[in-house]
Amino acid sequence: MSGLLLLEQTLNGVQLGVLLFLMASGLTLVLGIMNVINLAHGSLFMLGAYFVVTFHVWTGSYALSVVLAVAGCFLLGLVLEFLLIRRLYKLDHLYQVLCTFGVILILNESTRWIWGTQPLRSSIPPWLVGVVEIIPGAPYPIYRLVIIGLGLVVALSLYLLIGNTRLGMMIRAGASNATIAGALGINLKLLFAVIFALGAALAGLAGVAAAPILTVYAGVGDEILILSLVVIVIGGLGSVRGAFVGAMLVGVADTLGRAYFRQAMLTVLPPSDADAVVPALTSMLVYGLMALVLFLKPSGLLPAPGINPSRIMQLVPTTPVQIQPDRLTAAWQAGFLAVAGAVLLAFPMIATWSGNPFWVDVVIRILIFSIAALSLDFILGYAGLVSFGHALFLGVGAYAVGILAFHGVTTGFIQWPLALLAAAIVAALVGTVALRTTGLFFLMITLALAQMFYYVAVGLYAYGGDDGLVLPQRSTFGGVIDLQNRIVFYYVVLAGLVCALYFCRRFLDSRFGWVLRGAKSNPRRMVALGFPLFRYQLSAFVIAGVICAGAGILLANATEFVSPSVMHWTRSGDLIIMIVLGGMQTLVGSIVGAFALLGLERQVSAVTIHWQIVVGLLLIGVSLFLQEGLYPSLTRLAATAYGKTRDALFGTSPRATDEFSTGRRLR
Repeated sequence: MSGLLLLEQTLNGVQLGVLLFLMASGLTLVLGIMNVINLAHGSLFMLGAYFVVTFHVWTGSYALSVVLAVAGCFLLGLVLEFLLIRRLYKLDHLYQVLCTFGVILILNESTRWIWGTQPLRSSIPPWLVGVVEIIPGAPYPIYRLVIIGLGLVVALSLYLLIGNTRLGMMIRAGASNATIAGALGINLKLLFAVIFALGAALAGLAGVAAAPILTVYAGVGDEILILSLVVIVIGGLGSVRGAFVGAMLVGVADTLGRAYFRQAMLTVLPPSDADAVVPALTSMLVYGLMALVLFLKPSGLLPAPGINPSRIMQLVPTTPVQIQPDRLTAAWQAGFLAVAGAVLLAFPMIATWSGNPFWVDVVIRILIFSIAALSLDFILGYAGLVSFGHALFLGVGAYAVGILAFHGVTTGFIQWPLALLAAAIVAALVGTVALRTTGLFFLMITLALAQMFYYVAVGLYAYGGDDGLVLPQRSTFGGVIDLQNRIVFYYVVLAGLVCALYFCRRFLDSRFGWVLRGAKSNPRRMVALGFPLFRYQLSAFVIAGVICAGAGILLANATEFVSPSVMHWTRSGDLIIMIVLGGMQTLVGSIVGAFALLGLERQVSAVTIHWQIVVGLLLIGVSLFLQEGLYPSLTRLAATAYGKTRDALFGTSPRATDEFSTGRRLR
């Protein structure tokens, strides 16, 4: 191993770590102090890159374009905080995820609308072009050294700002106890606005610095966002110092892994096998590092001492999403289920009669994702386990079918049980590791483990790798069930959804389900009562994984194609959005959310190519104004309107009720 090459790659790792620190420092300020999960932070990185390219073209001055780009991100942060973010402070984290994911869709699609779909590239200014010799025989680009110096200056400035200024004192006070800080006269609204805008400016600065060395395109900030979350979880929530240490670890580990991992594998594997496994393993390295840190030290390496970790770690709603509905609302819900069930049963005939048989395939896809969303709601809504890697089991079920079919095993009598068994084993392994943590840490470790499996699938070149695997045919059942028939397959999928709904409801209405609810509400009391919560939660995690794998089996048969994208973290995000959109802790709400999200995407995309803006506005509106979700809110509103109309027409007066009997949400 050349010492000069090692030095160069180490500096490249430090430079990557600096970019991650610029992103993660702003994100950790927003999360640690304001207690807001801002998924749109990556979009601000993207806009910083677009701004600097645009302003450089307009002004001809690189230095001026940098100032304008960072100022533009700062102002955009102020606008976002004033219009949206300040309305999220008192909401649970999942509504923050839903709202800021809507902001991602709007900003990414607006970027495509304004700048087009072609990638941009920022040029390095002439006075930063060239190389310098760090030591004799070791040239290194000037621009990359400037990035490293910029990161060190920002890190030192943040350290001095937070530790040695009046503003830093107010920031620390707000992080420790915002209520007391407000009572002492600190203007929390102004403080939080400045913090959020500062975080946006840091994200924009990272985009500005990365623009000349990265390809700039709409959505470029999404992957950087996930790496930034990895950084702050490794370093410790709310800690700028931890963010710096975590960023350096991630940057250096990722860069050195990509540079030297193949050489290490060649010592134990032949070149062909090493080339097959190295790309996947190097991509897994960062997520494996995070999983290891969380397993050994669940709070991160250097968590901020003044921040209450339980306030940040809590992800699930602290109050019930919906209490028992009154009789009228329950009747409307029963009526809705009856009508929806009748429509789904008759839908193939309706689609054929209307001359749109292709809609059967559309609804099949929605029903399959309804099963996956329902399985996640089983552990998220009722057990409080917010998994950001649940799509892993969707991929396990799909790949089990695809790999067996690739090897000539096409009978569903073998494919389907083996796929469910594989999902149960994987869920047991993942759950055993992940359940050592809670809240945000549980979310991130499930994300990390799922991404590791994702990169394994990408590295399976024998089964298509990143290009995916085409199934030779759908599963066969010896002539008993013909899945090639569209109508037969539709009813098989519908039966799968009904079975999943039935079994989840039976589990939740049993003693097992009530223990899960108790563990979500008050885990310490449940432990004191003698319940082995780990076994209950692990069992629920495995059950949810197996049900989701069933959806993966159906998805592989529906598309006759399997690719790693089916288990990417964004797919898990889609499942969470479906649950929150439809209504958590209802099961049926997951199905409603799947139909609402996927159906809206389908319909709006047929009208405009900028359909993501419409979907983003819907997600923001639901997170701010329909926090119970579409299913509980709309049925309650319909029942209320019906009751008022009935009373006006027939002159009946409702009997006196209290807050519990009317089904209104408690806060």
